[in-house]
Amino acid sequence: MNKQVRIIVTASLAVLGIICIISGVLYNNLESNRTEQKVLVVVEKKQETNDEVTIKLKDFILEVDTPLSVKITDYLDTAVSDEVLANLKLDTSSVNVKEPGTYNYSITYNKKTYNGIITIKEKTVPDNTLQSITLKTINITIGTALPTDPSFYVIEPLTDEVKSMMLLDLSKVNINQANNYQYTITYNNSIYTGNISVTETQPTLSTDIGQKESITQQDDSINNDISNQN
Repeated sequence: MNKQVRIIVTASLAVLGIICIISGVLYNNLESNRTEQKVLVVVEKKQETNDEVTIKLKDFILEVDTPLSVKITDYLDTAVSDEVLANLKLDTSSVNVKEPGTYNYSITYNKKTYNGIITIKEKTVPDNTLQSITLKTINITIGTALPTDPSFYVIEPLTDEVKSMMLLDLSKVNINQANNYQYTITYNNSIYTGNISVTETQPTLSTDIGQKESITQQDDSINNDISNQN
C-alpha cells in the first residue's frame, strides 16, 4: 500500500512539474509578444513625429493694381497633401496693391504661421508709349466735383493703356473751401505736381436789368427826337 502511495505521489509531482514548466514557457512567450508590441508602438509614434509638414512660401513682385490670387496653391513653393491643403489659411490683408511697397503675407497651419513677401511696384511703361506728362492748372468754384479721369489733368493725349498706369492723388484738395491746392499724378516712376484753384462762386448779373436800361435809353432818345421836331 505504501508503495502504491509513493508511486501516485511521485507521478503527481512529475505532472505538476511538467505543468509548471509548460506554464513558465507560455508566460515567457506572452511577455515576449507584449514587449514586441510595445516596441512597435514606440516605433510607429516616432515615425509619426518625424513625418512633420514642411511649408515654404513664394515671394512675389507685382505691378500696381494687379489682383491677388485667392488660390493657396499659388503661394506655396512646396507640394502638400490635400489634407494639409484643406487646413491652410491664407492672409493677404496687409497687402495694398494700389500702393508701391513691400508687404508681408502669411499662411497658417496647425497653429504655426509661415510668412512670405509681396513687392508692389509701379507699372512699367513700354518704350513706344508716353514717357513724361505735363499737368494742367485747374480752376473751379466751391463745390465743383473733380473728375477721377487722369486725362482731365494732363495736357498730352492719353490712351486707355497709359491712363491705367497713372495714379491720381486729389487727397489734399478741399473743394468746399476756397484756396489754392496741389494734386499729383504718379506715372512711369515719377511724381508730377499740378495746381488746383478753388474760388468763391462769382455773382451773376440779371440780363433783365441791362435790357430795361437799353429800352429806357431808346425811349429817351425817341422823346428827344420828338421834342426837337416840335
